[in-house]
Amino acid sequence: MTSFFTRRLVLSLLTVVVAGGLAVSWLLGRVALRPMAMYTGWLLLVLLLGLTFFNARKKLPFIPLFSASTWLQAHLYAGWLACFVFLLHTGGRLPDGAVEIVVAAAFWLVAVSGAFGLWLSRWLPPRLTRSGESLVYERIPMLCHQLVTEAKDIVRAAEAETQSTTLGDFHVRVLAGYFAHQPAWLAPLAGGDAEHHRVKLELEALRRFLSVRENAIADQLADLVEAKRNLDHQFAGQRLLKLWLFAHVPLTFVLLVFTAAHVWLVLQYSHR
Repeated sequence: MTSFFTRRLVLSLLTVVVAGGLAVSWLLGRVALRPMAMYTGWLLLVLLLGLTFFNARKKLPFIPLFSASTWLQAHLYAGWLACFVFLLHTGGRLPDGAVEIVVAAAFWLVAVSGAFGLWLSRWLPPRLTRSGESLVYERIPMLCHQLVTEAKDIVRAAEAETQSTTLGDFHVRVLAGYFAHQPAWLAPLAGGDAEHHRVKLELEALRRFLSVRENAIADQLADLVEAKRNLDHQFAGQRLLKLWLFAHVPLTFVLLVFTAAHVWLVLQYSHR
């Protein structure tokens, strides 16, 4: 923990020092009537390409170019620095051209989505850990299907053993819908488990009408309800992280396309 804190402190201070040096250079260049927009533009392009390369590095883990965690840290602090360089590049002014407006909008969408992803990657994993061991996202639907099958088998066995349809009726009325239910897209952010608590309360209320043997079977169903809740947490959390990636990465490539158009236009008109 201490080493991580120290590394984060050092990188933060380094980023601030670099940003301060760029700010001083920008002010001196403005005084000297140097084309600082051009200089900061090229620097911003280099930073954007470097940030984009992080995604390529994740897809090529066999390349011996530092660890993924090192690239992630470099990506984070380079991203903050890119936001500062963008402000220097624009001079704090709002864009007034069509291409410039699109580039600025794309840049800030990427930046905001990146900041949201950073917060999400820090906030969400501890909450998923409380739901048990981390599961492979693609296997979760199969595990949910197994719960559905197991619940049906338990209820059928209970009906055959106790000659009572109480648990079977409860399964049809409540449990079948609960096990088929999928959490909302933003469920991890909304918090709460209203559906889970409702089913749990109804199952507890049903116990008054059950025999001793049926109550023992109801305990098995309660365990399955809890397992479904944990799977829902894992599924919703990991799906939200994937949804964020599906937004952040395409936006980055859109930004690069319009940045290339912006650079081309600047180079075309700067020679006239």
